[in-house]
Amino acid sequence: MKNAVRVASVAILLVLGFVLWYSMASNYGDGVVSGAYSLAQNGEVSTLILKRDHSFQQELIRSGNVQRAAGTWRRIGESGIAFSKEFLLISGQEPGADGTAYGDIHKALGFRVYLTLSQYHVLWFGRVDPSSDNSIAGTYRGDEPGVLATLVVKPDHTFQQSVDHLGATKHADGSWNFNQSGDIVFSNAFLKTSGETLEEGETASAWHPKGSNLQIQIAMTSRSGVPTFRKRQFPW
Repeated sequence: MKNAVRVASVAILLVLGFVLWYSMASNYGDGVVSGAYSLAQNGEVSTLILKRDHSFQQELIRSGNVQRAAGTWRRIGESGIAFSKEFLLISGQEPGADGTAYGDIHKALGFRVYLTLSQYHVLWFGRVDPSSDNSIAGTYRGDEPGVLATLVVKPDHTFQQSVDHLGATKHADGSWNFNQSGDIVFSNAFLKTSGETLEEGETASAWHPKGSNLQIQIAMTSRSGVPTFRKRQFPW
């Protein structure tokens, strides 16, 4: 009888413990997200304070230079977060096409909160001349608001591109190839919606469109991994 009571008590405690842990692990409310975060990575040191009123303050030290910024943040879904354009970009981070900085809130072991910054964004190009033979070659137009972008992919593995952004038009000629996964990879001459070519560490690639529209992923790679802010949750 005593053993049965002991077993039942342990089972109840385990259930209560799991319920408590789950309530903490699944909580991504503003009270959890807000707080002070720090990053020390790739030769940069940054502090980020997210406030409950959806404003933020940031300090970034890079090569001995100190920068400070203040702006706003908003939620995207359960754990996504987007910062206003005042956000100071970290090395290895890839902002959205319009310059917006994106990130995701995570929890290690269900309670250690940290923020990872996005390392990619996707550009959408609609095909102007639909193909019936699944060919990659063709003319595509971008759909980024306020940007007139045209991409001509040729069968000889070259491409031509023009981007009109803020009244300035830029042109590019480059090449494309398939990687080992069968994805299309564009050369560094590829123009982003800002009209600038790819920077060091940036890549532009796309799945085989098979005669349809083109989704090009602009990604940033970093030797030190994903830029990560860790929340200060303990006094030590």
